[in-house]
Amino acid sequence: MAANLKTNKYVEDLKQGFKDIQTVAEEGNFKLFVGPIVAVLVVFLGMRYGNGEFAKKVENYKGQVSAIRTEQSSEQEYDSIKMKLMKLEPQFPNIDEKNEWLLGQVLGIFKEINLAPQMDANQNEDTSNANLTVTSIGATVNMGFPLFAKFLAGIENKKELVRVSEFSLTKDSTPGGLGMNKISMKFNTAFPKEKIAKSLFKDYDELIKKQQEQDAAAKTGKTKAAKEG
Repeated sequence: MAANLKTNKYVEDLKQGFKDIQTVAEEGNFKLFVGPIVAVLVVFLGMRYGNGEFAKKVENYKGQVSAIRTEQSSEQEYDSIKMKLMKLEPQFPNIDEKNEWLLGQVLGIFKEINLAPQMDANQNEDTSNANLTVTSIGATVNMGFPLFAKFLAGIENKKELVRVSEFSLTKDSTPGGLGMNKISMKFNTAFPKEKIAKSLFKDYDELIKKQQEQDAAAKTGKTKAAKEG
């Protein structure tokens, strides 16, 4: 509810004050105003000047706070991108190993399931991307459906970036080949033309070591949990 100006004590006091000033002025006693007026002017000007300086200080403070928040945001974004690069880049093989790396990975994958594939003689390379060289190699093997499904799942879950990009399947019609299939697959991976994390970050070796220790601890934890389970 709005205050009633007619009954407001401060308004009435103000009105009475102006009446007193008018009475004194009519009597010609202007000297009575000199002290109070000077004091009021000093206070008024002081407040105006002070308020101006205060406003500047407030704006300056706001600007500094805004700059700090922007800097913090940029630092957080930088750290986030840095950690993403540190986790992703080491998963890619080095390009100077491209002639042997993919072949070794594929043979190792088949060795895990005790199968010896027939490998293509040559690897194919696609260098059209400015940053990556994509390499592929073909392999053919006889395998049943259940094992093939498990085989593909195992490849997709590997830490190393090896993928089966395509495959074709033909039923094995030879005697004794019931339930078997002749499966041709194309494996591929990507090699960065240049790895930049090591040159960008001075603490690269320290971060890699820490990451390897965390991976080893996680692997040990999973192995222990599996044994206990």
